[in-house]
Amino acid sequence: MSFRLCRVSNVSLRTLTVALGVFGVAASYAGQAQAGQGPAPLAGDNKSYKELRKKLGIQRPVSPEALDVFVGKRTIELKGWVKGTFEVDGKRSILLETENKESEVFEASAIPEWMTGQDIPVRVLIEARRASEFDPLSVKLLGAAPEAFARTLDPKPVTLKPKNTKPSASKNSTASTSRGGGANRRVVPVHELVPVYANFVKRQNPKLSDAKALEIANGVIGFSLRYGVDARLIMAIVYCESTFNPNDTSHTGAMGLGQLMPDTARELGVTNAYDTTQNLYGTVKLIRSHLDKYGKSHDDFRALVLSLAAYNAGPGAVKRHGGVPPYRETQRYVQKVIAVYKQLCGQ
Repeated sequence: MSFRLCRVSNVSLRTLTVALGVFGVAASYAGQAQAGQGPAPLAGDNKSYKELRKKLGIQRPVSPEALDVFVGKRTIELKGWVKGTFEVDGKRSILLETENKESEVFEASAIPEWMTGQDIPVRVLIEARRASEFDPLSVKLLGAAPEAFARTLDPKPVTLKPKNTKPSASKNSTASTSRGGGANRRVVPVHELVPVYANFVKRQNPKLSDAKALEIANGVIGFSLRYGVDARLIMAIVYCESTFNPNDTSHTGAMGLGQLMPDTARELGVTNAYDTTQNLYGTVKLIRSHLDKYGKSHDDFRALVLSLAAYNAGPGAVKRHGGVPPYRETQRYVQKVIAVYKQLCGQ
């Protein structure tokens, strides 16, 4: 089989093509507001950005890799491209692609009008914290300004060229999901993805209200961005688990959209597995942990296979059998999810 897991670290958003016309999102999450705190007031105009930059003593942007190696607290400036803005559960967020082609999602108290678009060269001021090398990164977005203005504040000019966004040569071509991002590839803003995801959900489960379908779509995209999981994979998992039925209960007691078992739900901090947001949070967080675990010693596709097997049968069964357990249900489950995922990836 030539299929490989779509790695999210190299592309922020890409369009998927399937018979039902569904779009897909693949983005990694590199930070979020500190636990228990809302997003800081955003310095989003040139004057306030300049004043804040001076107050913080920042003279030039740093490489995004600086976030990978430090412990403690740092306030830094990054440059990149705004790839989209969106809102999940009432929280506004900005998707930024940095110079190393990775994507970061920052919560923001407000989003300036000039940031609502695609491929906008930008500078951002962030406060990053990490208690130890083993702890996750916590990030606050403090300010943002257009690159054209921010570069005038540097001691020496720093040029950030806008990305080449030439349209496809064929007017009738459909956006591609190929890893190489050929001539047909285009970026899809997140606000365009939510209603299309919701439409797909509603087609699979017509009993859902429009509001519930939108809630599911928001949750899938939002948590996929937060945990760096391809949203198309989450769509495939939820489709195979419950056909997007938030109230579904299996004969073994698995609950909700992602069919979380009671013990697993408790371990993930899910108090109500029939709540759409909580269930999707647990589903994405669980598959993320499996992908991280098996990705350490296996290639992308093998890690995906083992992660799905662990999701269905438990990591203990995968360990005991040294791979996918010889259970007909688990083997069929892995095959079905991958088949749906491949379709959503346009393969």
